[in-house]
Amino acid sequence: MKKNKVRQFAFIGVMAALVFVTTNFLSIKIPVGAGQTQIHMGNVMCILSGLLFGPVSGGLASGIGSMLVDLMNPAWAPEFWITFINKFVMGFVAGLISHMGKQTKTKNIIAAVCGSVSYVICYLAKNYIQEAILMKQPMETVKAILLTKAATSFTNAMIAMVVSVILFNMLQPALKRAHLLQD
Repeated sequence: MKKNKVRQFAFIGVMAALVFVTTNFLSIKIPVGAGQTQIHMGNVMCILSGLLFGPVSGGLASGIGSMLVDLMNPAWAPEFWITFINKFVMGFVAGLISHMGKQTKTKNIIAAVCGSVSYVICYLAKNYIQEAILMKQPMETVKAILLTKAATSFTNAMIAMVVSVILFNMLQPALKRAHLLQD
């Protein structure tokens, strides 16, 4: 049992590191109003974490890796806890759906879609609350910001849905052969 816990923590750490690296270094930054958004590969690793390791480990890896990205950027640092929750939800939803019963290719595609969409909803809701309610921006400004962020979020979601499932199909058999994943 202890060996499995150590392995689980190691998987969470490795996947959190991959989320961090792919978000920070495989990205295109896009200015939006006083802030920025980005197209990045981090969401691929968030979804992949859930598909490979289930809801809790996938959620933790997604949340921790993404939270660390925010903590390294002074503009995003105050919101690290919100990012942790939003990205945890993405990995958790993907892992929950993927690991309900027998894992199938169709179920993994559905899991990737649901995980990605759940994040987009959380992210846009957070931005609406921040811009419209807390900052009391004019509604035209809020709409412009949300439109840009929705476009980048849906781009990230589409990339994550496709690439994570492809990577899962490549990695899962090798991890099973190495006895690193259980059936």
